[in-house]
Amino acid sequence: DMLLLKDGRIVADKDLRQDGEFAVISYENGEVRVPMSMIETLVQADMEWEPSTDEEREYFSQGKVPFEGKWVSIKKRDAAIQKRIDEERQRIEEDRAHNTWGRKRLDESKNFMWAYTVPEHIKEGYVARCESYYKQFCKDWGVKRDPRKPKMFMNFYSNAEEFRRTAKGGGALAYFYLLGNYDLNAFYDRLDPEFTETVLYHELSHYLQKLLNEDFRVPHWPGEGVAEYYGGALWNESAKKLDIGLMQPGRLAQVKSDIARGEYMSLKQTVTVRQFEDYTWGWTLVHFFMNTRYKKGFQKYLKGIANDKKVKRVPAGFNLTTVSPEESLRYLMKCLKLKGDDALEKLEKEWHDYVDNELQQSGVKGLEKAAAGAQNLGQKLKAKRLFQEAIDAGSQNPATFLKYAQILRRSDRPQAINLLRKAVELDPLTAQYRYQLGKVLKGGSDDEKAEAEKVIALAKEMNPEVDAGDFDFSSITESE
Repeated sequence: DMLLLKDGRIVADKDLRQDGEFAVISYENGEVRVPMSMIETLVQADMEWEPSTDEEREYFSQGKVPFEGKWVSIKKRDAAIQKRIDEERQRIEEDRAHNTWGRKRLDESKNFMWAYTVPEHIKEGYVARCESYYKQFCKDWGVKRDPRKPKMFMNFYSNAEEFRRTAKGGGALAYFYLLGNYDLNAFYDRLDPEFTETVLYHELSHYLQKLLNEDFRVPHWPGEGVAEYYGGALWNESAKKLDIGLMQPGRLAQVKSDIARGEYMSLKQTVTVRQFEDYTWGWTLVHFFMNTRYKKGFQKYLKGIANDKKVKRVPAGFNLTTVSPEESLRYLMKCLKLKGDDALEKLEKEWHDYVDNELQQSGVKGLEKAAAGAQNLGQKLKAKRLFQEAIDAGSQNPATFLKYAQILRRSDRPQAINLLRKAVELDPLTAQYRYQLGKVLKGGSDDEKAEAEKVIALAKEMNPEVDAGDFDFSSITESE
């Protein structure tokens, strides 16, 4: 028996049966009920498809059945599915042979070297994304890497636990090492690939900013603001390119929270004081500059502080230079053609109006991202509120229910269990949701402990590597 999901996953060599609106998969440790709405094709060894319309009966009389939107012979359908199963098995075996850092694979793309333990098809997707990002950033800022120097290594780990153990990045989500030949270290969150994508873009921006002048260290506010601006990009699969300058819901939620308290960041403080708000208000300032008439002036400023001979630079350690906060502000005002404090105050008002009126959250997805961003920063109360708002607004993202449960698993176990059961319901074939449910159940009554054993056993049968990278995500912190 074979099952092909609409997202490309395959389940084979298991007993399958259809039960109303569900396909039921039999494992040794239990059954998994998969909604038919998730399934592209269900093939059973003794299955007899029954046509229900004249058109279907006509095709069936010719020995044809529906498969992926076309009418094909039963033999051709079964051969196509079996070929995919064989290819999938071969791919999985190859990926498992290289799933630890000691057996990592190496590859080279146009502008990067890759060391990775993620599956090959995952790596290929991020190669396309990062090369597109490199091309766009170089176009925006007139930079390119020195072809005489080694390409930067992209060290891409298959899970967070391996990243923390091997890359030694502390509690960071990812990090860029700015000395020597450079390298970037990140991990793949298989339950939230979009999260991986945005964090990777943020860190990659720090490398690309170094290409402005490799002997210069970009100050904190424009460095993090630009990194967040490009970190908000997402891959457009149909166009095969990046959509740049999208919302950063987590950052925007923090800014809107400040505004609700009547706390607007001043432009002068943003430019002259190194602070966490460089990730939030700094991002909004860069977004404002890059999407208004000030774009060319801001680009002139960022390139000029690194290269303009009239800019006064100061030592920054490791034989690098940077600019003082006062010089940074002076040069920004010059590039934007601002004369005096009155002009600066006028610009500040324009920026605040832009934040108030142009930067807005976008529905359920925006709430989900804002909640995840707050969780990553350890802002649990805010994350709880935003996760609940996302669910109340109709979220059907199982990762949202998992992340909310991670916050509540100690303070409100019953609710955490309900959330994890919902995650399993939304995606019954992702073993990680069952595994996390089992972990929470283990801390309860005797009945819950007994259920936990069954749930964890089923999760491990579905995916023997389900416990890889198993650690407390609440400890991660923002990368510098």
